Amino acid sequence: MNTFSKALIAETKNVIIPEEDDYFASLIGEWNFKWNDNIGTQHESCFDGKWTFSRVLEGRGIQDTFVTSKINPDTGKPEKEYGTTLRIYNPQNKNWDIFYGCTGEAVLLTAHKEKDEIVLTCVYPLGFSMKWIFYDIKENSFKWKNVVSTDNGKSWKTKARAEEVNRVL
Repeated sequence: MNTFSKALIAETKNVIIPEEDDYFASLIGEWNFKWNDNIGTQHESCFDGKWTFSRVLEGRGIQDTFVTSKINPDTGKPEKEYGTTLRIYNPQNKNWDIFYGCTGEAVLLTAHKEKDEIVLTCVYPLGFSMKWIFYDIKENSFKWKNVVSTDNGKSWKTKARAEEVNRVL
C-alpha cells in the first residue's frame, strides 16, 4: 500500500497546470460539513461529513474523498457513504476532466471557472441537466450545491447542498 500511496499523492502541482487554471488548489486540505440531500422531497435529510482534497498523479490532478454519516431510517443504525472525485487537468482545452463515484453512482463532468465560482457540468445527458457549484470560496470555508434543470437550463433547482463547510485547522 505504501507504494500505491507514494505513486498517487503529490505534494506540488505539475507545471502543465497554469496558475490561473489551478482554481481547485484552495480546496486542498480537510473540511467538515453538513450535508443536505434530496432537498424539497419526502426523502430530504441532513447529516455530517468530512471532505478531504489532495494533489495526485504527479500534481496533474486533485482528488477528494467524501465521507458522510447518517442514520438509516429503516434500521435506525448509523451508515457511512464514501465517494471520491478525481479531477485531472486537460491542457488541450484548459478545463478539468472529472470522474465522481460512490456506491451505485458514477458521473463524468468537466469544470471551469465562472467569475468566483467553480462550475462542474455533467458530460453525459441524464434526462436532465446537472451542475455542481463551489462558491463563496474563502481560505477556511466554502459552499457547494448540486443544481438540476429539467427544462434545458431555463430554471435550476437545488437538489443537494454542503453547508457549514469549514477547514479542519
